Amino acid sequence: MSPTIAPSPIHVSERFRLTLEATILDLEAGAARDERLLPTLQNDDHRRRHRLLVAAQLNRAFRLRELLSRTSIRPGQAA
Repeated sequence: MSPTIAPSPIHVSERFRLTLEATILDLEAGAARDERLLPTLQNDDHRRRHRLLVAAQLNRAFRLRELLSRTSIRPGQAA
């Protein structure tokens, strides 16, 4: 088995990185809020769709976190 080569970092602007971080936090907060709302739903189908919504939000946040871990601020733009 060949060793896995780490991908080179993706150079982004500081503004893009901050936007990405904010989006992740919004998705995670939305998922937490929606998860707390689940017990109040009466209809089984509404609960099922709401769980799908929470799962989609968390999945998107996870993928964006993976992307975030591969980014670095463009050289010359670091604060």
